[in-house]
Amino acid sequence: MLTDSERILDLVDTDKAEMIDFLKGLVQANSENPPGNEQQVALLISDKLQKIGCQVNLQQVEDNRFNVIAVVEGASPDKLLFNGHMDTVKIGNVSEWNYDPLGGEIHDGFLYGRGSTDMKAGLVSMIYALKAVIQSRVPLNKGLMFTAVIDEEVFFKGTQALLADNILKDCVLGFVSEPTGLEIHTCLKGGIEFTARTFGKSAHSGLAYDGVNAIYQMNKVVAALMEYNDELKNRINLPGLKYPTVNVGRINGGTGVTFVPDCCEIEFDRQVLPGEDIAEVEKEIFALIKTLEEEQQITVELNKNQHFNTWQISQDALVVQLLAAAYSAALKGRPVFAGFPGYCEVEMFAANGIPSVVFGPGSLNRAHRPNERVKIDEVIDAAKVFAQLAYDFAK
Repeated sequence: MLTDSERILDLVDTDKAEMIDFLKGLVQANSENPPGNEQQVALLISDKLQKIGCQVNLQQVEDNRFNVIAVVEGASPDKLLFNGHMDTVKIGNVSEWNYDPLGGEIHDGFLYGRGSTDMKAGLVSMIYALKAVIQSRVPLNKGLMFTAVIDEEVFFKGTQALLADNILKDCVLGFVSEPTGLEIHTCLKGGIEFTARTFGKSAHSGLAYDGVNAIYQMNKVVAALMEYNDELKNRINLPGLKYPTVNVGRINGGTGVTFVPDCCEIEFDRQVLPGEDIAEVEKEIFALIKTLEEEQQITVELNKNQHFNTWQISQDALVVQLLAAAYSAALKGRPVFAGFPGYCEVEMFAANGIPSVVFGPGSLNRAHRPNERVKIDEVIDAAKVFAQLAYDFAK
């Protein structure tokens, strides 16, 4: 006779085909952000959760932008939180994709498409974990909550709304299904985003000597940031996270080849590692630009746009140990512990009193680029771990 745990894992196996078909449908639903097209994905997820027996609510955050909140009640109000985001980054240049970025095509054991690994696969694994627990009819002493949020890729408005409306008040542990390759990630980079502008004097290119080229001035800023980036390689080096970096991600300047540009703008970020003081890093960036202005006799307008705090949790913490035990029970192996090299909302949950950890299917090095893909076996294995985890917590 099978144990409750074995029955739950068998139910996940039974749903393999349905699970991957649902993931395919989510990938086919464009949820690029910007502009924030999560509505179709939210409706698909809401409908699925209702069908499997969850109590489902939609939390409106902005016009046509909703968080999906599903609850499975237990005997006590305490709940485990499963969380993921519905938005994706832009598809980019379609010609660089080998397969339709909204096709959800399967090739050689991988499902391709924008959002497949970041992070619709994680959402699907969590949803089907809930389904297995509900269908098992195991009595639950504690409850489960699943939240699919908007806007993680830009301003985190979805998770901010969850916290502002106190929706997570009963959640005592949290799990975020960002792509970790089924590793347990216990620390996280933070970051600070900046905009810098240089100003010149416009002139006809035939009289370029009468103007001041703002792009040439911005070249000096970029060169200084490149030199600073190289210096950071020797400052700190953490397993899985390596060293801090500076990345200039966007540049804009000028109106045409016959004009001397009078303005140039860049956006850049400084990644911050656990152990660094984010306030000191911010001061360091402003000091670097001020020194550059004095040495090069240029004017740079520098603005901080937003920042994300670093995060770290001990491997001995209950939330980590519970996940590690579920991994071992479901997959018959020992988990690997590492750090998450991007940013995700685990830090926001931790800062609001919900001990949390990052674990999910897919690889971050496949995200935010052409030919994004997720290994199908990882989606199923993640669902088994999440199902075991939900059972272990709720029983």
